[in-house]
Amino acid sequence: MAAHEFAERCLAAEPGSQEQAGMTAALTILLDDPSRAVRKAIAKALATSSRAPGHVIRCLAGDVDEVAIPILKSSPILSEAELVDLFAEGSDAVQCAIAERENLPASVAAAICEVGSEAACRSLLRNTGAQVLQSSLLRLAQRFDDRPDICDKLLKTRDLPLPVRYQLLMRLAENLDDHPIVLERVPEHQRRTFLSDAEDKVVLRLALEAHAEELPAFVEHLRAQGRLTTRLLLRSVCCGRLRFFAAALANLGQVPLPRLCKLLLTVRRSALQAILRKAGLPLRAHQAFLLAIDIARQADADFTYDLALDEARMLTETLLAELQDGALGADEDVMAFLRRFAIDVARLEARLLVRNSTLRVTAAA
Repeated sequence: MAAHEFAERCLAAEPGSQEQAGMTAALTILLDDPSRAVRKAIAKALATSSRAPGHVIRCLAGDVDEVAIPILKSSPILSEAELVDLFAEGSDAVQCAIAERENLPASVAAAICEVGSEAACRSLLRNTGAQVLQSSLLRLAQRFDDRPDICDKLLKTRDLPLPVRYQLLMRLAENLDDHPIVLERVPEHQRRTFLSDAEDKVVLRLALEAHAEELPAFVEHLRAQGRLTTRLLLRSVCCGRLRFFAAALANLGQVPLPRLCKLLLTVRRSALQAILRKAGLPLRAHQAFLLAIDIARQADADFTYDLALDEARMLTETLLAELQDGALGADEDVMAFLRRFAIDVARLEARLLVRNSTLRVTAAA
């Protein structure tokens, strides 16, 4: 087609030459051609070139979607400001094309996260070359926390802050309430406990993966939401999440975390009980916490690292053997909680053992 040939000759011509001027003029005239095929051919030929005439590129970028998309996806001529303007005025197809650009600038990504269509935001999350700031990811999380597939994509990004990861996982956990497997396998009278356990497991999974500097802010976020429950703290110490337990106790008791870790290792029972009381933990649960701390001390834990799964199982079983009946809350006693939790830990350890054994067998084969 002549239009495609003119575009190629324009790109190949010497800059400032008469041939380039002639080809640019021809392309400018062809911009008014009523045939989309003509304008589309020009767009395809010029889309990736930095030598393309700027006015031709900008005119094509504002054309109908079929013509504009190759330019919007690839042209290096368009500035960040122009891309943002085109995005704001564009259709879903236009927005997706811009979201798919290689090395997409952070300013354009921010605009997509703020006002982009759902399809464009999905395209952005698939674009591994896009520069997406943490603030933009936060905006996506706020807008689409009810979209499981978008939540899943966000959770796989490295720069998402821990509190936001928690909020997204909580939304997913809430959807378990009417999940077919839950409805089929969990008796109705046990579903509230099942869902509460699921929420606790989300917190402690995140705590396991968290860096030391992330934990205090995460714990404060949980406290502000009323999520630092007695049950969660007991679960954390029993499953070996000692870093989280210490950070939570420091937050609730308003004690600097380094000092709190030392106190957990050195002070007498009466002083430990004072710490638990200052943290607002109910008296009826103190015995469980005191025994758990004693057992952790015997395991030479220093509350700055987490226990391995087998160590956590041993701690729980020892605590279960030594603890007398007491109440953890209005509707759940400590012993019942620990028995159920010991089963969960044993299952996790068994699954890990089977998985590792399978891997060894596969490797040997």
